[in-house]
Order: sequence, then structure tokens, then C-alpha cells
Amino acid sequence: MRKFLISLALLPFLVTLCGAQTIVDNGVSEIPFSFENGLVIVGAKIKGNIPVQVVLSTGLEHSVIDTGLLEKYKLQAYYAWDGPNLGTPTNSAYSFTNVSDVSVGGSKSKDLSMRFGSMAKVSQAATREIFAALGADFFEGQIVQFDFKKSVVRFLARSPADARKDKKDIPGAGANVVLRMAQKDSNPYTKTFVLPIVGAVTINGKEVKLLLDTGRATPLAFSSSSAKKLGFTLPSENDGPRTDKADSLDLGGYKMTEVPVMLFAKGTGADQSLSKYGVVAGTMFLKHFLVTFDFQNKVVLLERI
Repeated sequence: MRKFLISLALLPFLVTLCGAQTIVDNGVSEIPFSFENGLVIVGAKIKGNIPVQVVLSTGLEHSVIDTGLLEKYKLQAYYAWDGPNLGTPTNSAYSFTNVSDVSVGGSKSKDLSMRFGSMAKVSQAATREIFAALGADFFEGQIVQFDFKKSVVRFLARSPADARKDKKDIPGAGANVVLRMAQKDSNPYTKTFVLPIVGAVTINGKEVKLLLDTGRATPLAFSSSSAKKLGFTLPSENDGPRTDKADSLDLGGYKMTEVPVMLFAKGTGADQSLSKYGVVAGTMFLKHFLVTFDFQNKVVLLERI
């Protein structure tokens, strides 16, 4: 299972051959992706016309760039503060660079302040250069759909939720589940972005919040504290992650049983990365659905495939 534990939150980031964009009916832009080690990899462009390879991660708030590529792409390094600059060692400073005109196929072109990270392990595994991981700052205001069956990502002009009402032939209009995203965090010192954290989810009879993350190559993954509350037995401190099954999952009224889950020992890097959200649905879970992230209307639609 270890090769499926590559997670954007932990930086292994992973990643596709640059596919040609296709425009289909209803103003839908389709871009093929490769699904490598459980992560979605697509060709993108920066500065308007420079081709690069990127990971798409809906659960990553701020896009992340490989710092080793700044010089190659003539990008400047900057730093800022997540909170007040009090001149103490506990200040929360971060480094970033500004990348202009970032786009994927027919998506909106965005100017992004990308946080620093490393894509070295991902590039090595993919045997090609991986420039960045695009997160919620890139998806803001867009409607993006992941079709794991056809291996394409679509940028939609209209929400499938609206198409359902009008009985229009738009991908995802037959969604089994419609879930509302939580409100974004508030920070007076830096801009924040909406993440697909959804409610109306019950696991083993207990209500939870669930982050839907295309940048995490796991099934349902639990922090140690969340796993304990839901009655799972944690792996011992020196053991690796352990797979198990949830007896029941109610996803906005859509019921599933015997759902694969992944558990991590307390205090490990994976556990710490999960602790902010508690329960995260990665691509090993999401790949069974046609998933639409409507960042315009702040909803997620899932249709079983």
C-alpha cells in the first residue's frame, strides 16, 4: 500500500502527458489526464503559453511550486506572513512566487501566488519534470469535473446542479449526491479559499466533516483522533498505515457499506497532515464517481459510475 500514500499535504506530489484540449457541446472543455500512483496529472500553461506538468489537488488551499524551478522559469522569490509580524521565532512566515496566466485547457487563466514546496520525488517517479500542484486558489470561481472512467477533466460553463433542474444533457446532471461546501476560513492577513469540505456525511452512524481531495492517493483516510472517535483500532506507533473497512457510509443520503479506509498511527506525518480535517476522501474513493467541484455555487456533485 505504501506506493499509494503519496499525498500533496505531505509533499510527495505526483503526475500527464500534455493532452490536447477538446471542446464538446454545452461549452465544456475536456482535457485528458493520466492517473499515476493515484494522482491526477495534466498539462498546463504558465505565463500564457509555456507548457508545464502539474498535479490537480482540490484539497490543497494554496498552489505549490517546486522551488528548484524558479530560476528556469525566471520567477522571483518573496515571503509574507500568515499572521501579525511580531518579530518572534513563532511568527508564521511563508515563501512564495507569483506565476502569471496559469491555465489548464479551457479553464480560466489565473495569476497565482504559489507557495514553495518540492516536487522532486514526484518528478522522479513520473520520469519527467513536475512544475507544481494546483489547488483551490486555482479552482476558485470555476466548475471542474473529474471523470475517472474516461480519464478526462472538464471545465464546465454551467453547473450540473442547474442542468438537473432543466433536464439538460450536461455531464454530472444525473448526480446521486449533492453536497454543500463549508464556508472558507477567515484570515485578516492573507486571502483564503473555499475547500470542498462537506457535511451531511455519516460514518458508522456518526456525523463527520469530509474533505474531498483529488491530490491525496488514499481511500477514506482518518486522522488518529477521528479514527478513535469512530471506533477503529489504530496501528501501533512503529507500524505503517493499516487498511480497514467502515461498516457504513451515508453520503448525503447515498448509502454504502464495507467502505475501505486507511488508518495512521498517532503522531506520524500522515496523521498530522490529516488532523486539520479529520477524514479525507482521496482518489482511491473518488475514482468510483463522476465528481464535479462547483466552486461557483460551493457544491460538490457525485454520480456513481
